[in-house]
Amino acid sequence: MANQEKSQSNDANELNLRKNFKAMLANNLNYFGNLPQSNFKAENKKISDISYEQLTCVGFNPETNFLEATIAIKRPFGYGGDLCSKGSTEFVRFFVDYGSGWEDAGVTAVTVHDIPTGTDCSEQPEKPLIYVANLRLEPKTNCCNSPLLPKVHAILSWQWQPPAGAANVSWTPVWGNSLDCQIQIKPRPWNLFCLFDLISASLPQKIKIPPLFEQVKYQPIPQPDPAPFGVTQLAKLYSQRTTSNMALSVPAHRFGVKEIHSIVSTGVFSQELVSAKTTEWTSAGLDFASAIGALLKTSSDVNYEEIECLGLDEGAPERLVATFRIKQPLGYSGDLCHAGSQEYVAFWADFDNTCEWTYMGTVQVNVHDIPSVPKMGLCYSAILPVDLTKFRQSCKKPKIARIRAVLSWNIPPSTTDPDALNYYGNRMDTHVQINPSEPGSPKQPEIRNIGGIPVEFINTTVSGLTLSGVGAAFAHYPGVPADAHDRECPFGGALYMDAQFYPGFFYRVRVRKSSDHSIVKVLDDGFQVERWNHPPTFDTQTAVGGFFKYLNPIDYVTRTIAVWSSSSLAAADRDDLWEMQLDIATAPNDLNIIGSSPWYRVQLDNTAPALPPANPPSIDIHIAAGGDCKDFSQDSTITGNFVANDLYFGSWSLSTEPNTSTTPSNQPHPNPFLANTSPAPAPGGQGWSLDTLSPIQMKPCGYVIRLDVVDRSIVNSIPGSHNWNHIEVGFCLREK
Repeated sequence: MANQEKSQSNDANELNLRKNFKAMLANNLNYFGNLPQSNFKAENKKISDISYEQLTCVGFNPETNFLEATIAIKRPFGYGGDLCSKGSTEFVRFFVDYGSGWEDAGVTAVTVHDIPTGTDCSEQPEKPLIYVANLRLEPKTNCCNSPLLPKVHAILSWQWQPPAGAANVSWTPVWGNSLDCQIQIKPRPWNLFCLFDLISASLPQKIKIPPLFEQVKYQPIPQPDPAPFGVTQLAKLYSQRTTSNMALSVPAHRFGVKEIHSIVSTGVFSQELVSAKTTEWTSAGLDFASAIGALLKTSSDVNYEEIECLGLDEGAPERLVATFRIKQPLGYSGDLCHAGSQEYVAFWADFDNTCEWTYMGTVQVNVHDIPSVPKMGLCYSAILPVDLTKFRQSCKKPKIARIRAVLSWNIPPSTTDPDALNYYGNRMDTHVQINPSEPGSPKQPEIRNIGGIPVEFINTTVSGLTLSGVGAAFAHYPGVPADAHDRECPFGGALYMDAQFYPGFFYRVRVRKSSDHSIVKVLDDGFQVERWNHPPTFDTQTAVGGFFKYLNPIDYVTRTIAVWSSSSLAAADRDDLWEMQLDIATAPNDLNIIGSSPWYRVQLDNTAPALPPANPPSIDIHIAAGGDCKDFSQDSTITGNFVANDLYFGSWSLSTEPNTSTTPSNQPHPNPFLANTSPAPAPGGQGWSLDTLSPIQMKPCGYVIRLDVVDRSIVNSIPGSHNWNHIEVGFCLREK
């Protein structure tokens, strides 16, 4: 009884820590002791606690270039509220090392909630629930004769975004953990650079590409896909000569599995086929009968490959993700310059807790012999896009599903028997949570994201600005805030709009000026939607009479329904408050509209901070003592003032140019101190000063002081893109 009470007390203390996590950090950033270099003293030491959440796998899909992080959510409480609430955030930051040091690849995130623990139809507990977070990598590439196997380091952190920058690769979270694995990058297409590189490998000196071909050395050389190796070629490939006889580095029943399987699995026995195969194998120095016997004794062998994690990525579209590890350097039917072999993963699901599996589909991942495979192996992810719309239900009733993945090397797994296992590979079951019903239906449609921001983070009924104080973040850049300082933001440039897809229906998006509803525009410009394949391909959506036809959601990476080029509006309109609405119809015309969304307000801002002669200007800079464009001696401290302001001001920066290795310069500073996120309005603005002697003595030269000002408008629906402007003022330094 005492132990039970102690456990309950500990649980209550832990929940209290998580509930007040941000408040404690605001008071003492090193409250939990995870910042060893901090001057603050830890008050409650807790580092890399995995009792609530744990990063269990890191993987990569070479075809789509998606990094995948699998996260196990272990408890029913401690995640910021149930599915009808905001919940909390599990951040994952990825770092990649190609061999010359760590690089920050970016951050992603998933949202988690308090979900009571139950048992499924087989009396198994539903915890942990398995989530997957993805991040698209833009990798470096090598030629196929030089495998590129970068290291990946991923940090999981609950509610505290791992800090950016390669220097933070060793940062430790309070709740969460880190994992490492190596991945394989798909080689670049064959080109002249690869050809010369391959020829040079057999010569004592590297061949240089002639200047005539320098401009086209990376242009792909069209060539047919390499044919798979036959058993005779594989026997030669894997043969190893010893002092007494010839041995194989990979057993024949491994590399000959497809041919043996075609014999033993056929419905009708063919003596002629067996005889032909026996003769072929004998001529290659192989014993066909012995290989058959060895393979028949092989079942779910995981010495070469093994699924280690399985989960659900609730992106758009939703994706089932199985991460597996390749363990051996050989045994995959050829190197990266040849066809290699396939790892097949069949996905199954039980959405209604009936203990009956539904086949969802099979995907394949191309793998190869890579002699330089590290001891820990290589981590791959198999990804299957799925449409879970019909399985969603109210946020008041969590929807938990069982999923299964079956891995099989070089032989497709069964599509009818979820329990069947082939010779090489394994099976894994997990539980996942399907997000609650997305608002809307064909008769009650709703737009989900505007300008890259989910509508719940936009004041769509009044101001049309992003909301502050709610952690507004981008939909397709998980964990990236709308504004780093949590300020209200307008929109500009190309506004991408996302909504649920309803195949079989048609839709139209209209915008109107909020102050004059007679000004209405139909968004009928064509736009591109990215298909779920690699290399990326795009389909163009074309309107008919202002209506677009819905696409099949399972085929596309996002749910983009329209793109509004707001900067192309008339000057009098492009900074105004506008409204937009989604109509859905059974045919592309007004007579067949069956539902319309509310009108959503969006505040536009497409104008950069104003330069003089605007009165007052939003951006300006002058030199005080001596005046603009004058001469100063090398021992001078130059002073002046600047104006940095805008209706939706973002930040300012000062710099001196040139600032190069041959002509280094010191940088100006505000005087007195002013944070670069604080405006300096006209007419007085803000003082600045430049010490030409410290920290270095600047050379005699002509210089400019440059002022850059950006607003906080979300331009083109992507992070970090704003309206901006700059101005310079010049001076000359002469020798003392």
